[in-house]
Amino acid sequence: MARPKTGANRTLYAGQMTANIPATPVAFVLRNQSDSLEGKTELMQSGELLPVRSASEPMPGQSTNGGGVQFELSALSFDRLLSAVMMSNWNVDSVNPKVSTLEPGNIAKKFWILKHFSEADHPLWQLFKGVQVDSIDLTFAVNAIVTGTFNLLGIDDPELKTANPVSGLSSLPKVLTTSPFTSRRGFLKMGGTALTYGKEFKITIKNNLTALGALFQTDALIVEKMFDVNGSITAYLTDEVLFNHAVAGDKLTFEIQVEDAAGNKYTFELSNTKLDTHSTAAGSRDELAPQYPFTAFGTDVVKITRTLATAPTLYDLTFDGNGETSGTEPATQEDLEEGSLVYAPGNTGSLVKTGYTFSGWNTTAAGTGTNYAVGDPILIEEKVKLYAKWEEDVEG
Repeated sequence: MARPKTGANRTLYAGQMTANIPATPVAFVLRNQSDSLEGKTELMQSGELLPVRSASEPMPGQSTNGGGVQFELSALSFDRLLSAVMMSNWNVDSVNPKVSTLEPGNIAKKFWILKHFSEADHPLWQLFKGVQVDSIDLTFAVNAIVTGTFNLLGIDDPELKTANPVSGLSSLPKVLTTSPFTSRRGFLKMGGTALTYGKEFKITIKNNLTALGALFQTDALIVEKMFDVNGSITAYLTDEVLFNHAVAGDKLTFEIQVEDAAGNKYTFELSNTKLDTHSTAAGSRDELAPQYPFTAFGTDVVKITRTLATAPTLYDLTFDGNGETSGTEPATQEDLEEGSLVYAPGNTGSLVKTGYTFSGWNTTAAGTGTNYAVGDPILIEEKVKLYAKWEEDVEG
């Protein structure tokens, strides 16, 4: 008999997807402490009366998946998920490529997540598809590793499989080894001035994703609603400044930065915030450390800046019409970070080759290299040139 499964032998792999998982998927290890990912199928209960007092057999309805992935924040490990929760792409500084910024956008990003129980006697796999990042919760506390939770929502109720269901995943990726950030290196600022009596700082960035049902569709439709940023600051009561800001309802700016031993830095800036509840209540033996919930608002609600100790290697992605008779190739994508993902474009420049039909891209002009269908992810590890693929028209 196979042994019971434990969380110790569980690994999460993830990759980005469009409508379907690509034929040649690009995966990364989702570093985590634990997860609460699960599938759910709603049951439709008939109200028809039976000859007995028991209920009639329920029927399956809409399926979804989701839950939380708890993690310790570290450099480069979660950049794709941070990009997804902000619904935008990292913008590399043109002068200093060590610096990249991330601001709120409206680019919905979907993932597949593969949970692998790796006991040798009976491995199991569970594939969650169509997953989007609803929110992130981050906690910065005294003498602690920076921790967080990504809250996810997807579109199906996955079964357990005895074989890897991602058939195109030929090899499993390695885990990044960057060290977690702690509260020992970095700063907390309010209005550009160091706040030296903070005890804890929490941030929640939330897209308010909702799964909607549609007639005759098994999978849910996921839509985003208001983009909310809130959190709290807990600080020792050393003077009246922070407390009175809360009383007055003043607009404040906060900036918190963490740095690892290698010199990698992540900074979270909240440009427009107002503090909420405030109290000086405490027991006789307790230090006074009020917690001030806050809400961020406006157009500059949150900005994430990543400053790497070593500048990333940059590559270009270029395109060739490969014998086209008219039209233009997609524009070159310049200065792409090594390890970043981009998606194969469609025939955006209306390429035409007489007697042929455009059918995607390949890494060689002869079509003998790696194929990329429109929307497939491309992992940038070197300079890439893609050639248009042409299928000869068959006369009927």
